[in-house]
Amino acid sequence: MEYIDVLVNPQDPGPDLDIVFVHGLNPKGDSEHARKTWTHENGTFWPEELLPELLPTARVLLFAYNSSILRDASKVPVAGHAQSLLNDVKNRRLEPKEINRPLIFVAHSLGGLLVKQALTEARLNELKYGCLKTSTYGLVFFATPHAGGNRAGVANVAAKVCSVLTGEPSNSLLATLEKDSLLNEISSDQFAHQVNDYEILTFYETRMMSVKVHKRNLFPKITSMYVVDRNAAKLGFNPLPLDRNHSEICKFSGKKDRAWERVGPNLKTMGANARQNKVDRSHASPQSSIIELRQPHAAPTSHLAIRKQVTYDDFGHDFRVQFRLTGLPISGNFVDRNAEMEKMERSLLPSTSLHGRKIHALHGLGGIGKTQLAIAYARKHQERYSAILWLNGNSKDTLLQSFAGFATFAGIDGISKSTAKIPGHGKETAESADAILRWLTLKGNRQWLVIFDNVDRDYHAEVEDSQAYDLESFFPAADHGSILITTRLPHLGELGAATQVTSVDRDQALQILTKSSGLPPSSPDMDSLVTRLGGLPLAIVQAGRYMCETGTNCQVYLRQYNTSWSELQADVPRLREYPNRSVQTTWSISYEHVKQSNPTAAKLLQLWAYLDHQDLWFELLKRGSRGSKDPFWFQDLVRSEIGFQRVIKILLAYSLVESHQDTNSYSIHPVVHDWCVESISRGKHNLMMLALTVVGFAMPDTSEQDYVMNQRLLPHANRCEQQLSRVNVADLGKGQDFNEAFNNLGILYVNQGKLAEAEKMYQRALKRKEKALGPEHISTLGTVNNLGILYAKQGKLAKAEEMFERVLEGNEEVLEGNKEVWASEHLSIFHTVNNLGHLYAKQGKLAEAEAMYQWALEGKEKILEGNKEVLEGNEEA
Repeated sequence: MEYIDVLVNPQDPGPDLDIVFVHGLNPKGDSEHARKTWTHENGTFWPEELLPELLPTARVLLFAYNSSILRDASKVPVAGHAQSLLNDVKNRRLEPKEINRPLIFVAHSLGGLLVKQALTEARLNELKYGCLKTSTYGLVFFATPHAGGNRAGVANVAAKVCSVLTGEPSNSLLATLEKDSLLNEISSDQFAHQVNDYEILTFYETRMMSVKVHKRNLFPKITSMYVVDRNAAKLGFNPLPLDRNHSEICKFSGKKDRAWERVGPNLKTMGANARQNKVDRSHASPQSSIIELRQPHAAPTSHLAIRKQVTYDDFGHDFRVQFRLTGLPISGNFVDRNAEMEKMERSLLPSTSLHGRKIHALHGLGGIGKTQLAIAYARKHQERYSAILWLNGNSKDTLLQSFAGFATFAGIDGISKSTAKIPGHGKETAESADAILRWLTLKGNRQWLVIFDNVDRDYHAEVEDSQAYDLESFFPAADHGSILITTRLPHLGELGAATQVTSVDRDQALQILTKSSGLPPSSPDMDSLVTRLGGLPLAIVQAGRYMCETGTNCQVYLRQYNTSWSELQADVPRLREYPNRSVQTTWSISYEHVKQSNPTAAKLLQLWAYLDHQDLWFELLKRGSRGSKDPFWFQDLVRSEIGFQRVIKILLAYSLVESHQDTNSYSIHPVVHDWCVESISRGKHNLMMLALTVVGFAMPDTSEQDYVMNQRLLPHANRCEQQLSRVNVADLGKGQDFNEAFNNLGILYVNQGKLAEAEKMYQRALKRKEKALGPEHISTLGTVNNLGILYAKQGKLAKAEEMFERVLEGNEEVLEGNKEVWASEHLSIFHTVNNLGHLYAKQGKLAEAEAMYQWALEGKEKILEGNKEVLEGNEEA
């Protein structure tokens, strides 16, 4: 019996989406198989009970058919069931408001092949079922044996499914299946042409089933096996795993079911996308030069095809070329980036104007998601363009190869006849590139989109690069069409409109991590991890894939990331988004270009590893300079602000840093910063000490009391503290400047109320000064005085008194008045006397306090009488 039931039908305001469930093989001829396919053993029938909570405005339908017939192909061929599916769904969508309602099919096992057959039939019979074909937005497959689109593979896997579920030998079932139109009519070419028409979700099982295996004439043996594994479930995109066997994969116990936590959000997103797709299509501006293709046509040989609007010139020439996703690094973890997408749409979408070429550049850090955003734009708006050319712009060679590949695929005539050469390329210019550029300039060919992806080699750089090229020389000369560029080079944004692609926000980052890891959204430390990774999409996907493959959680990954970065990165799985290299390799290539262009810029990047990744500005480096004591490259860097900006410009040119005009400062992404520490700066203690002195000597004078400056310095001081905690400070560079830098950072921490950190810095300064200068040197005793003040603030009065008394004992000669001329540096000694007076006052020793105050006053007056220009500073030395 065949029928279609309405399970859920929202009444107010009514449905805006249809979802049709199609079951798989019914080995036992169970009349309730259509429902039982989706029903958990606890009775939860999720199409009725769970799905409406996620998609409350969706109408849910259940298609039932006699799938036990697969065991006897002499009855009704599967093509007949496909026709029934199309007919029954169409009859449920007869009202005007229903005809174009978005449609999603959800199928289990061989039911997925039935859905594919139905859509193939709809494509071939567009007059009757075209509305269903164009309304279908999404397909969800649970353990459907696609076998990568290979016909023989589908036959074998399908036979195995039947064997497992029926208990019959697979060889006899294979013969039955091959007689049936199911496999004869769903060839790799026929449905592969439609893959790009839909948003597709595929799930595969990760638990084995107990099955009977037949061998020759022996009795069947019980064994365990995967029925539809990952490879068999592939359909153009990587499938998602579910912790289920073949039979249980589409049954969920409730909202807290881990498998449902993976499936549910994906279905919700697909439903939202389907509704939005309808809005986009309804608002698309009509084009007088575009007509909708209605008649069936012979599809060219290609991996993927799309529903397309067709552009014709005055002579009826068809410029339509199918958009291919073959070879593109499509990520299954992409999340909507609406702000960036809207900017691209405003500047790139075709308009009613016949003139005006449109150019938009997406620029930003490697791994930030530029390519994925370009792919999303192309897929979303492919119907608005007559042709989309995706060109690999990584090098001149890959660019020319992309042109040649498109020329072959599109069958562009005149390749061998082209004689004109693209300026500046001469013999290196492939004739195919020239022919395509001339084809794009033809009068009637106006609504194309050319995407130059990964244009990262700077043709105008001072360093010669044989694979760099002048991008503009590959632009079509005509004043029409649209060009999209993805690049790490911000200056390419000058060619047209530009969008700097930055990190994703928290919610987007959590979506990416949830998709890539398979963990539920509420997993502990998930928020901490995406924050630590700075919203860098590729780093988040790497983390998610690693956790998925190793079975670790966010807490473990976060700990390993913070303590064993290099070892962890070596084990992070290679991603399809970067098939030939990791994002870290990409940064290394950029760094090498920087190093060749401007060695000082490379040195600054190395130094930056020992400073905080945010808020670097010229005055920080300038104030922290020690003149001739600094390395030559650093002296050159801080000589002038213009020179500094010239250096920063190189780092900006490769998107390794970002500028912040409101504060006139610069920052570096935290993950790039981690890479700098581990890859280009590890073990460079001289740079660690340079960073220490920069921050220490940038401290405001005691008379300034610059709170804002102290606040800006604090993150850099914290970074220095973090790095110093990993080394033996006594083994670091010698020199009084380093010692004073430790002392100054202690003062900074005291001013910010961070007394524990201040004590560490003072202790480091004291140990180094005692070793280098001696315990009674005036500079050593200055740090002892500061420790006394710190202990007093902490309430450790006995330790404070000990410190102050040590200072006084070390300066006994001065205090007894034996100096004929007291110098200004002796003023700090009487600061200590004064501090001791404060301490006695706190202890209630008022007479002793008064004596100290009187002594300090007399001493300071004598020094100031002999040094009129001396101004009294604060109490810290």
